[in-house]
Amino acid sequence: MEQYRGFGHPGAMPRRSVNPAFGRFGPRTFGSVLSAGLALSLALGAARLTAPAATAAPSTGEAYVIQGLLGETYDVVVDDEVVHRGATPKAIIGPIELAAGNHVIELRKGSTVALQQRFTVRAGQSVDVVAHKRADSAMSPVLTAFRNDTTPVGPGKVRLTVAHTAAAPPADIRVDGSVLFRNVANAEALTLLVPAKTYTVDIVPAATTGDPILGPVDLPLKAGTLTRVFAIGSVASNSMDAVVHSLPVKVNGAKAPGVVRTGDGGQTALGIVDDGPQVPLAALVTALGAVMLAAAGGGAAVRRNLRLRSSR
Repeated sequence: MEQYRGFGHPGAMPRRSVNPAFGRFGPRTFGSVLSAGLALSLALGAARLTAPAATAAPSTGEAYVIQGLLGETYDVVVDDEVVHRGATPKAIIGPIELAAGNHVIELRKGSTVALQQRFTVRAGQSVDVVAHKRADSAMSPVLTAFRNDTTPVGPGKVRLTVAHTAAAPPADIRVDGSVLFRNVANAEALTLLVPAKTYTVDIVPAATTGDPILGPVDLPLKAGTLTRVFAIGSVASNSMDAVVHSLPVKVNGAKAPGVVRTGDGGQTALGIVDDGPQVPLAALVTALGAVMLAAAGGGAAVRRNLRLRSSR
């Protein structure tokens, strides 16, 4: 095929010759196709504007403060800002929304700082900061941060975490009479995924079958939650107790549906997906309609062009 060099070029084809760049129907058809393409671009652009925006990644986390020091009352201060006044024993303060990064928590009595601790919160993360006693001879108070595992659980499941934050030696945690957590030391926590129901829980000295140092207590566990149990108090003063903190989590692997809803044409199921937001079917139909109208106009031009050629 002879190479086409364009109108106005010394080697250009005669005007009555067919331009191979436009096919058999001439440059007017090309203009119609160009119009159709422009209509499609505009319609898809409008569809993107009406599509839901992508969810932005979180830039903050949250913290809870568990006041596990029996017989004491404190003001809770985070980054030099009072977030709660007069936190009594077993109080749970939060959620406290915090920017991702390092923070400082203080427990104060008036203007006196009784405890201070630096901790870190990542974006989208949840943290429990527990005021409790060490298991040393002085039973000195301390603040310990625990990350909350809020990843999804299966249907009918609960994530159970037991934290040893009492002035007590390493212990075993029994659930329904069986040891599920062994040799848990002060400021340690262990996690287990279990079916949701009510369990009987007690804590005994590690590697013994002696009398419980806490419990037994009935602990109802709700499906779709992270349930954390903090043992607090002191064995020496016979003041052992527990604080239960429960957070909702997402459930994955849901049960098979009993009915499959198909809608009236699949509008809720079909979409164009790329790196941007999803384009709903209604917007797609609008775009295709615009293209069909433009193409219809182009087809009419082609037919007119053919009639003109045949009449010559």
